[in-house]
Amino acid sequence: MKNVLLICENGISSNFLVKSAKSFMEAYDVSFNLISSDYTQADTYLDNQIDLVLIAPQASYHNREVKMIDGRAPVMTIPDDVYGWANGEKLVKLIMNTFAPAEAI
Repeated sequence: MKNVLLICENGISSNFLVKSAKSFMEAYDVSFNLISSDYTQADTYLDNQIDLVLIAPQASYHNREVKMIDGRAPVMTIPDDVYGWANGEKLVKLIMNTFAPAEAI
């Protein structure tokens, strides 16, 4: 199972997005371990074999924290249309598309 860490300013909105994605994970018959965190606590999760880090648009300016993550796991900024609307379906599709090329190898 892939571990995906979602990071936002305080962990609340990323947690809401994780909850929004759960039903779509079932609908698409995929399984990811989605973990939400604020950027100050993100480092505590990186030793748990995180396969992908998704950062909220408003938290992507934390350059020092993002550089700390870089190299330990792939890092992407969550698109505004996914994050702003807490669009769980688009989040699941984004994750599926991110892992699809690696799975095909």
